[in-house]
Amino acid sequence: MQEELCINNFNEKTNNNEEKKEIKEEEENSIIDIDKIKEVYHKSKMLFLELTSNNSNNNNSNNNNESIINKINIEIDPLGYSNSKRKKDGLTYFGYAQKGKENGLDIILEPVDNEITDEKYFGRHFQIKFNPEDLNYYLKDLGHGFGTFIKILDWIEIKNNYLLNIGDNYLVFSIGLENGNDINENYIIKNNNIENGSILNVKIFSSNSKIKSLVFTPSDSPFTIGRKSENAIFIEDNMLSRIHSTIKYKNKKWYIRDGYIINKNNNEEVKKSTNGTWIYAFEDTIIKDKMTFKASHYLFDCNLYYIQNCDTNTRKE
Repeated sequence: MQEELCINNFNEKTNNNEEKKEIKEEEENSIIDIDKIKEVYHKSKMLFLELTSNNSNNNNSNNNNESIINKINIEIDPLGYSNSKRKKDGLTYFGYAQKGKENGLDIILEPVDNEITDEKYFGRHFQIKFNPEDLNYYLKDLGHGFGTFIKILDWIEIKNNYLLNIGDNYLVFSIGLENGNDINENYIIKNNNIENGSILNVKIFSSNSKIKSLVFTPSDSPFTIGRKSENAIFIEDNMLSRIHSTIKYKNKKWYIRDGYIINKNNNEEVKKSTNGTWIYAFEDTIIKDKMTFKASHYLFDCNLYYIQNCDTNTRKE
């Protein structure tokens, strides 16, 4: 399932010159004003990443190339990864590297299968960059490997081509009526006066069934996703909660959140899913304190601390 949905725009490399050219182009497209970073450094924050790996089969650690085994803490400041061998440019790159090569990476991740030879899996999987204008760190997937997904903690707006991961399933969203949709006469009558932009299309890629396409309108809002047959989007997957995620239409926009809202003693409470709802980081996304994201078989927990408070006694080891 993962291999079929590998998020990858990595072209086959024929020599080292092409690899270096691609790395150079990535860096040129992410140029940051280093002088500005140094100017605001003292009032910025440090980013501490706590990485957890479920790669229990790999017991060999190599600290020289920053290979990550099971669990480790990584420290990033506005100039980048503190122990990087690259120039400090405000960027930190994570990914898989071919044996004997660093592939322009700051942090080399260990794949579950150490015998991976397909070049599409090697290179920069995602980046973290510091923006000196707003003093925020940003996360973005770079299109290599299996993708980088952010755990949803609250309502977020659904945009065109959003990719969602729940359990062993992927959902792709688009807004507006699509050509080729099989919409019957009752659907047309029911939604005769709706705006095209209020139509939500959902394509479901599941390991348990064929690709399924569904269409929703504001009259369907709110609706839920889960392994209960009563859900509007029903997916048979034991990794999903009975009600896993909720989607609603409000103020001419579609939104999604993890879990569902229940009324208890006249107060609304959120019942979260067991394994989370994850959105693909296809665009620069602000890294917030306590945020969690995942890439490959790693979980990344984010912690932010003001640099002025990060002395040797408060930093994580």
